[in-house]
Amino acid sequence: MKMQRRNILKALGAAGAAGLATGIPGLSLAQEKTLAATTFPGAWEESHRAILLPAFRKATGVQANLVASLAVDTVAKINASRAAPPFDVVLLDEGPYLATRSEGIYEKMPFDKIPNLKDLPEKFIDPTGQGAFVSAQIYGIAYNTERIKTAPTSWNDMLKPEFKGRIGLVSMGSTLGSAWMAELARINGGSEENMEPAFEFIKKVLPNVGAVAANPGVLATLFQQGQIDFSVHYINNIEALRAKGVPVALARPDSNWGLVRSTMHIVKNTKSPDLAAAYINEALSLEVQQKMSEAPYFVAPTNKNAKFTGALAAIAKDMSELEAFRQTDWIKLNPRRAEYIDRFNREVKV
Repeated sequence: MKMQRRNILKALGAAGAAGLATGIPGLSLAQEKTLAATTFPGAWEESHRAILLPAFRKATGVQANLVASLAVDTVAKINASRAAPPFDVVLLDEGPYLATRSEGIYEKMPFDKIPNLKDLPEKFIDPTGQGAFVSAQIYGIAYNTERIKTAPTSWNDMLKPEFKGRIGLVSMGSTLGSAWMAELARINGGSEENMEPAFEFIKKVLPNVGAVAANPGVLATLFQQGQIDFSVHYINNIEALRAKGVPVALARPDSNWGLVRSTMHIVKNTKSPDLAAAYINEALSLEVQQKMSEAPYFVAPTNKNAKFTGALAAIAKDMSELEAFRQTDWIKLNPRRAEYIDRFNREVKV
């Protein structure tokens, strides 16, 4: 299977050199006039509207309908209407995707219609062929630089009395929340299969918690409104706030930066499979990936030809350094994730 994929990608590379760069073979745009795609709320939506949608329209002549949705909500909506799915192509985080990979809700990618796959490292293409990793998000300690003069260096700093009422948390219903809780478990002696140390840590932090956000977009708003000063967050959300003049920064925890990968998929039973393939192809293009990795978005690219710049370059010089960052074992976490989310929602109240 590995050799077969390598041969496919090699063939795609040769075809691209022969002229695929000017168009995607097999596209039937006369029959496909619309495309519904999902993105994540916040900086993701902003960057996709500013960069990916115009690139897709230029390549296909079609305007995509973009819907901001958390990955777990996206999957739930697809499962509720499998015969007539509400979306043609979806953006998911690694955890929700792996939890649903065997459910038959994604089409296998047509490699010949996504020539930019040749520019991804092999491990960034799902081994079942149902999706590709289009980006990565880096998370760390987010803090208000006006209220906190010395950057925190540890998640344990959340326990300090001076932060009473100023800590923000994000729900485990979000990928960020689940990944961070798994990280708290690991650094406190637990694991994705033993989350008890994470919940014990949160119990200690609760007296300092001022707000709990449903998702990273709401968490960013809490920073913007001055309701919290210290939380976990993604670099792209924090840099988007900085570009708006919000006094925030992202610091490296002593346990290292965290990394969450994002995937794109063609939805089973879509009526626009070729457009969905074209959309993923544009998302993987060097032009789109390079622009999304720059200010003010700083979404880590997966295209091996993209360069790390600005705030992203200050964290990692290239993809090889990203691999050393802390990642979540979603295969181990997923079986009990719903249970953990329910417990978080019961126990974490402000």
